Amino acid sequence: MFQPFVQFALLAAVHAAEAAPAVTPLATAPIAQDAAAAPAAPAWTGNISAGFVMTDGNSEMRQANASADATLKREKDAFTLGFLWVYAENNNTGAGWVLTDRKTFGRGKYDYFFAEKTYAYGLATAENDLLQDISLRWTAGAGLGHQYLDTDAWKFAVEAGLAYIDTDYNAATDTDDLTIRGSTNTAHKASDTWSFTHILEIYPSVEEGEDVYGRSQLTADAKLSENMLASFKWVLDYDNTPVAGNDRVDNRYLLSVGWKF
Repeated sequence: MFQPFVQFALLAAVHAAEAAPAVTPLATAPIAQDAAAAPAAPAWTGNISAGFVMTDGNSEMRQANASADATLKREKDAFTLGFLWVYAENNNTGAGWVLTDRKTFGRGKYDYFFAEKTYAYGLATAENDLLQDISLRWTAGAGLGHQYLDTDAWKFAVEAGLAYIDTDYNAATDTDDLTIRGSTNTAHKASDTWSFTHILEIYPSVEEGEDVYGRSQLTADAKLSENMLASFKWVLDYDNTPVAGNDRVDNRYLLSVGWKF
């Protein structure tokens, strides 16, 4: 008597199975195979170099120099650091080793681009210089700059602003001046081997028309390997009103070997 009911139940189960929608696995989010890599964070670039010259015999002389330059450039701003050290002594007078030159110079600069090629800057420098009788000279300034060229081969910028210069001398009377600052910054990559940079700064005093201070640094770098370089620097310091007995211009010519990062 249960046979009709069993047959009916089997038919109903088969019909329900045929009518039920197919169950599909949960969809998973597609994985991008060629997603672009995140851009690398800005990194410091620059170089460190050092040189040494020594003579013995009829003339005894020792001279050393070291320098470092570094830049961190981001989308809207840039940091620039620079350092220079020069030391020289000789033993040619019979009085033992005599110090003939010593200079230490450091600078820090910040640029903020509020337009594509125009920026505001702030800078600070500090130095001592035996040839100019300077115990400590420090500078603080701010102004505007414009990048006229910014290509792989050429970079050229002009800056103008105000700067305060305080100078402590070893023997002469100390001075302090509010000055106008004018500057050019040039870089040229002549080839895969040679590159050149030139920084020119001039500081005419607002208070004393005759007081003018200037500085120029021309650097020629020759690439020796992927990271090694040979460097030549010509550093010129100018003071229109030097310490009594000193010349207005001092030139230094420096050779060194360094490492690029």
